[in-house]
Amino acid sequence: MRAPRPLRTTLTAVVALAFLALLSTGSYTVRPGDTLGSIAAANGTTVRALAAANGLADADLIYVGQEIELAGSGAVGGGGGPYRVRAGDTLGTIASRHGTTVAALVRANDLRNPNLILVGQRIDVPAGSAGGSGTARPAGGATAHVVRSGDTIAGVASRYGISQSQLVAANGLTNGRIYTGQQLRLVGPSGSGGGGGGGGSHEVAAGDTLAQIALDHGTTVGALLRANDIDDADLLRIGQDLTIPSGGGGGLTRCPIAGGAHLMNDWGFPRSGGRFHEGNDLFAPRGTPAVAVVAGTVVQQVGRLGGNQVRLLGDGGVSYSYTHLDAFGEAGRVSAGTVIGYVGNSGNAAGGATHVHFEVHPGGGPAINPYPVVAPVC
Repeated sequence: MRAPRPLRTTLTAVVALAFLALLSTGSYTVRPGDTLGSIAAANGTTVRALAAANGLADADLIYVGQEIELAGSGAVGGGGGPYRVRAGDTLGTIASRHGTTVAALVRANDLRNPNLILVGQRIDVPAGSAGGSGTARPAGGATAHVVRSGDTIAGVASRYGISQSQLVAANGLTNGRIYTGQQLRLVGPSGSGGGGGGGGSHEVAAGDTLAQIALDHGTTVGALLRANDIDDADLLRIGQDLTIPSGGGGGLTRCPIAGGAHLMNDWGFPRSGGRFHEGNDLFAPRGTPAVAVVAGTVVQQVGRLGGNQVRLLGDGGVSYSYTHLDAFGEAGRVSAGTVIGYVGNSGNAAGGATHVHFEVHPGGGPAINPYPVVAPVC
């Protein structure tokens, strides 16, 4: 007749263990006053485990509304190791949690079907893949994602098996917000988050160019060449450690619009004809001078979409576009601060608010989100 007592004890233990398991799985939305430490304490995990699970390079940088994937204290946080599949896991979420890729997990575990994993199954995470600081190849070879209602940064990252930090950096999402219809790049130029005042070092990653590195660190290609005794700017080695000179002066030290402008991070917003916004709109009264952000050469042109537009070929290897101008300013060789145009709404912006559409092209290549480097100076 005493059999029920150990049964009740066993049930109590099972419920307690299940409760603790729930505390360390799922997700949490950051609220005002939260820190990663307080979230970890409230959910029975550690700051290190949360940082690894969410690809956070800086545990002090979280924002209100951010989705934090919860991870138990046993989660892999360092150089690889075993992981036990939990309910709701996919290879994409596991890869995102450990800063690796779906392809790397498939290879490490000899998986014939990456869509078939079982709760309790052991997954070996390749050594050196954790941390989320590298650039992962998105699942399925995708290069972009158009945001749908209900999407979050964490959800999009998990879907493609990349870290949140990679998605944020590729799109300059400094405020942590995404919008329905916005196009997000899944892989961007290395270090495309923008940077500050120089100094320190930079390890060359796949896809890096000296022009991009100079822009990110607020210096110039010439300064990098001199500081590292490089003869050929096109000969960089993956893993090469570059010295970043202090006070390089090649970053954006001035707003493209004299006196400043109103702007938002509208990178990737949908446009007519299936296009997406590849810059930021800087709003100011008609006729406000637009100035060269760096020294270089200005080329003027008129187009149906952009109206009056100029391309500033910067001396540091980065080119800048100003479109929808009301009128042109100086052309040819200019110094930083020279007036090269005036705010308007020409081209397909006619009838709308006066502004300048501003783009940044490192090395003359694809555009990157200018917001991280423009917002601080405007």
